[in-house]
Amino acid sequence: ARIVAVDISAASLEQARARIAAAGYHNVEFHTANLFDLPFGEEHFDHVFLCFLLEHVGEPAAALRALKRILRRGQTITVIEGDHGSWYCHPQTPEAARAVQCLVDVQARFGGDALIGRRLYPLLTEAGFRDARVSPRMVYVDSSRPHLVEGFSKNTFIAMVEGVRDQALSLGMVDPRTWEKGIADLYRATESDGTFCYTFFKGIAAR
Repeated sequence: ARIVAVDISAASLEQARARIAAAGYHNVEFHTANLFDLPFGEEHFDHVFLCFLLEHVGEPAAALRALKRILRRGQTITVIEGDHGSWYCHPQTPEAARAVQCLVDVQARFGGDALIGRRLYPLLTEAGFRDARVSPRMVYVDSSRPHLVEGFSKNTFIAMVEGVRDQALSLGMVDPRTWEKGIADLYRATESDGTFCYTFFKGIAAR
């Protein structure tokens, strides 16, 4: 396969280049470009793959239409997005839920949608794709899966929530005491008697 990777961030692409080189792959090329102004002609690719992208775009249907242009007729697109509204844990507290809601609200304030997973099917059809199929992909975590406790619960989900602390506090979405308790309660759910659950959505459709 010939893989073409595109990102608007040159810094992110430099990290990607380094990882690809370290892995010994030679079939990937990189382009710094805006999703809405891609440097490729009509019907250029056999497949388009995007993951955790639409949640950050103010006009996700327009983004999908821009990608449809570069996809060959009859070929497919794969879209993977999360949905923070699908999250729950045990034990769960109002403060933990408030901290997670801050992540949703901060993203919305800046034009994104942290709940976009549930919208994949209508977005694909609105963008003019056909034969769209969307399936949920649940991640469930308990202490019998220590790699997921570290890799998903702590270093992915809770890390994302922690990342909006300053914005949530400065925007008055939460008070410091509630925030700190909420984060502590999220970590409490990563202990031996705790659980996490989250659903991603995978959509596949054809041009």
